[in-house]
Amino acid sequence: MSRYFIEVCYDGSDFGGFQIQTNQVTIQGALEQAMLTLYRVPIALSGASRTDAGVHALQNFLHFDTELEITQKHIYNLNALLPKSIVVKAIYGVPDNAHCRFDAVKRSYIYKLHSQKDPFLEGRSWYYPFPVNLLALQAAADVLPTKTNFESFSKKSTSVNTFDCTISMAQWTQEGNALYFNIDANRFLRGMIRGLVGTMLQVGRGQSNLDQWKGIIDSKNEQNVDFSTPAHGLYLSNIQYPDYFQKID
Repeated sequence: MSRYFIEVCYDGSDFGGFQIQTNQVTIQGALEQAMLTLYRVPIALSGASRTDAGVHALQNFLHFDTELEITQKHIYNLNALLPKSIVVKAIYGVPDNAHCRFDAVKRSYIYKLHSQKDPFLEGRSWYYPFPVNLLALQAAADVLPTKTNFESFSKKSTSVNTFDCTISMAQWTQEGNALYFNIDANRFLRGMIRGLVGTMLQVGRGQSNLDQWKGIIDSKNEQNVDFSTPAHGLYLSNIQYPDYFQKID
């Protein structure tokens, strides 16, 4: 029995999330169905990051175990079977104990906004036609690597053992009418990034100040956080692992 990682990217608009759910079309479900069609045996997949409904991924991973021979040609075969909104980018052979979720040492996300209406960004960036102060936004972001407990930014419909996250980078940038928030951390809580973005925008618009922002983080109370930020602006952009990948031939 050998273990493999699958690297995928996807537009999450038409899916009820990443993880298999009853009566929902999901990324994992579509991949497992494509593999069942190709290999003619069920193959159970485990995912690295369970993105919510409507969230996109430039890179995500799943792993599976099989005694079947996996070849480079299967990448083409799987992509032919999958919806156009899901792409298998690569398949890697990995050690038998490698785990795509627990072995990840860093995850990166991007949240995208635009201030001028653009039909080509619909569903892929949040149309936000309000003036914001980029310096104030960055000042709020600079606080994040100094904190460890992010219970305020965790939706309560989740079960985790700890609310601690180590954020190594949090950066706002502006390019023309586009505004981007990039964040790297060892882990994220459910709804965390959308809550961070929505609440920081209140600082950027002068609706709250830096001291209030710090107080929200320290309050450990999700009632103080704006989770209304839409999913379609959020992208899982990168997952970093130890160097054990080996591309299949």
